[in-house]
Amino acid sequence: MISKIYIEGVRSLSGFEQEFGPGITVVHGPNGCGKTSILESVHLLAQGFSFRARDLKELIAWNGDEFLLRATFEDSGRTTARAIRVGRRSCDVRENGENLKSAAALFGSLPAVVMQPSDIELLRGAPDVRRRWLNEILCFRSKANASLLRRYGRVLQQRNKWLRDFKRGGGMAPLGGEELFGILTEQLIDLGAKLWAARLSLSKEISPIITGYYRKLSGGVDEITCAYKSSILKELDALDGAEFLDDAELDKVAAEPSAPYNVSGDDSGMSDDGSVDEDALRTAFSRKLRSLEIAERSFGGTLAGPHRDDLGICIGGSEMRSSGSQGQCRCAAIAMRFAAVDVASRFLSKPILLLDDIFAELDVKRRDAVASLIREKACQVIIATPQLEELPFTAEASIELRV
Repeated sequence: MISKIYIEGVRSLSGFEQEFGPGITVVHGPNGCGKTSILESVHLLAQGFSFRARDLKELIAWNGDEFLLRATFEDSGRTTARAIRVGRRSCDVRENGENLKSAAALFGSLPAVVMQPSDIELLRGAPDVRRRWLNEILCFRSKANASLLRRYGRVLQQRNKWLRDFKRGGGMAPLGGEELFGILTEQLIDLGAKLWAARLSLSKEISPIITGYYRKLSGGVDEITCAYKSSILKELDALDGAEFLDDAELDKVAAEPSAPYNVSGDDSGMSDDGSVDEDALRTAFSRKLRSLEIAERSFGGTLAGPHRDDLGICIGGSEMRSSGSQGQCRCAAIAMRFAAVDVASRFLSKPILLLDDIFAELDVKRRDAVASLIREKACQVIIATPQLEELPFTAEASIELRV
């Protein structure tokens, strides 16, 4: 729970200071007064990243040189003080007075979940939107997953650079030669297998949770299914029959272009005890990269791995991305956010729930269902809205902003 915040130089906000208590706090006022910037600042201090900007420098006021955020959090009797100062060429992050390497070091320790109208992109958007959502929830499960994601990203970047330089050099091995490429590939295989294992396990856990929340929000009118989509699952199927296939045949299977396999309620990629078999994933990934080596060198990038996967969400057997209505997609996006609340509550603590003007997009039935879940699931909620009368409940506190 956040108990106090100070905001200086974030977008249109300057010298904003506010205390928060448990329950629901409403921030209201006309458009452009900084309501969403307050939610963004809380999220940045809690999670270590902005839900609106890729680069933190984008938060600096147009006529400013830096911004400063300070906050105090209370969690299970423990008080945590955090401060973030970002300039045009500097970034200083502190927790309880101790310097941290970057804001990313805050990721996955004090949970916050944001809901906003643009969440419809969780259904309509490109696969990377859903991968980021999965990665965020992975970090709620374990802070080690945040480190795993950073390490995989670094190795992937280095391997892609080698392949890009190889292509630009007309087939000449760049600095470090083939030995470096082999090392990077082995590191990618090891980290990729670990990341796949974590994601497959999460997918198996979270899919029925999303389905359950969607059922509540829709009144049981529709049913949705969720499935982790990855070509690596086809390689696992090939490995299951490895005793009947030689290397040439396995390579042929691995190279076949086809729709990604998926896993939802079945046990693909799982050991007999329900855990994910990392060794099998490692072997499958190795075979896949070997089958793609010529194509990767021609393309100049890594063509297989967790960075190319997706989460498929279907209604009536069809992908919601293309066939779901606006109302169905908004309902599914909210279900996904509440699933994140469940995971955070189980592995960390009840998250701060940040709602950015979501009720205007919902009909009365869904609005009431969301309000009921908010009261049930969250211990602290901060809502930004232009109109107090749009809210389907009474708040414990309200903050009025003016332009």
